[in-house]
This record gives sequence, structure tokens and C-alpha cells, in this order.
Amino acid sequence: MMFVTEFVLFIGSFAIVFALSFQQQNLHYRRYALAFLNSIFIGILNLLLLKLGPQATVPEMLALIMGGPLGTMFAMWMHDRYFFADSDSAKSMAKAKHLPSI
Repeated sequence: MMFVTEFVLFIGSFAIVFALSFQQQNLHYRRYALAFLNSIFIGILNLLLLKLGPQATVPEMLALIMGGPLGTMFAMWMHDRYFFADSDSAKSMAKAKHLPSI
């Protein structure tokens, strides 16, 4: 049963950092509807982590910490890939950074 709590904390951490990173992109590109809906999701995830996080054991803390970096990387990839795939701003940013456009 111990693995379940670690998994929930890992997924919770992944999800909240994903949502926060995704929200940063929403705010930067003025995506009001996505920002509104994502704020609700962030609130729900905060409640989950505030409930489970304080009594976490060391392995559970490690699971919590490991979810964050993966969440932020996935949010950046997903936002660029699915929300700016055809936009001029994504292509302009890619050219400015000497990256292939999406």
C-alpha cells in the first residue's frame, strides 16, 4: 500500500508543476479561457498536495520532488506542440533561438 501514496504524490507533483508551468505560458500568450480553467485545476491540486504532503515519509518526499521537473518539461513541450503548432509566434521564437519550428 506504500507504493500507492508515493505514486499519488509523484502524480500530484507532476500535475501541479505541469499546471503552473502551463499557466505561465497561458498568461504570456494571453490565453484567457485556458488560464481560467487551468486556475481551477491548480486549486484542486493544491488542496491534494496540502493534504498529503505534510505527513510524507522520505520516499514519499522523493516521489514528490521527482514529479516537478518532469511536469515542467512536459508542460513546455505540450504547450509548444499543441497550442502553438501553427502560430507565427512559435515559428518566430524558434527562428530567434535557432531551433527548428514546430
